[in-house]
Amino acid sequence: MTDRLALAVIPGVGWSTDDIRSVAREAEAAGFEAIFSTEINNDAMATAQLMGSATEQIKVGTWVANIYLRHSYTCAQGAALIAEATGGRFILGLGVSHQPVNSALGIEMGDSLSAFRCYLTDVRGWLRGEGPATHLPQRPASVPVPLYAGSLTSSTVELGAELAEGIMPLFWSVERVAQSKEWVERGRAKAPELGPLSITLGLPTYVGDDINALRDVARQNLVLYTGLPFFRGLLRASGFADEVTLMEQGDGMAGLSDRFLDATCLIGTPERCQERLAEYRAAGVELPILYPPIGTDGAREVIRAFQQ
Repeated sequence: MTDRLALAVIPGVGWSTDDIRSVAREAEAAGFEAIFSTEINNDAMATAQLMGSATEQIKVGTWVANIYLRHSYTCAQGAALIAEATGGRFILGLGVSHQPVNSALGIEMGDSLSAFRCYLTDVRGWLRGEGPATHLPQRPASVPVPLYAGSLTSSTVELGAELAEGIMPLFWSVERVAQSKEWVERGRAKAPELGPLSITLGLPTYVGDDINALRDVARQNLVLYTGLPFFRGLLRASGFADEVTLMEQGDGMAGLSDRFLDATCLIGTPERCQERLAEYRAAGVELPILYPPIGTDGAREVIRAFQQ
């Protein structure tokens, strides 16, 4: 039995539709269970639909779709259509994105945790066919649409465990995965009818022999996160206060310390990366989501390195 693995791609950095289709097919041929699209300068749901239309077996999904960009009704209807078109292979990952991103689009987030609760609840209701009639009465989705919650903090993990089939954290150490079990249990206790919670984890992945060079590549790829308050809050809560201080002083590259990168990424030879994956799986991660360097070449390199 092969180990479960997923891939996250960032097609909003200039990928063509042919690039999206071909990388999805290559991930499927390599034995990946799922491929997810980020919502960075693109429409993650449309991208997932495109990937699904180009493949036959691999699951496709959003990692994650920004709740502020779509009305919950539109999101649910789109998700139901993609799920039916892909034969039930669609996973709807949802999240609140980040204040700088939403502000650039003229969006005021307000109380993001409350907004997230309402949105997850509403999407689930629309998918069940609940809600007021519009032109016609509502109807349930023809195939199931699993909801996954983008969760960085204990409060969003607990919320996701209460309202979703799975959670999608990012930048967690093995220790934080183990710590999250308590948060998951608190949330799932409020919704035992949902069954076991699926725990995924985004893992930035850099494969090669030169650790120092790989760390430099990681910094170049991840420095954009250092200006995001939610990311800084996660790091501070995870024991990287010194790194956050550097970021707040405007030195994001230095803030991405070796200690942080080694704790939250897969870096090194394929063998070393597999050893780290085993540690994450032992801590409770069911579906690791490999997050390759930006660009089609980076995605293909990771696909080749983890082909099953």
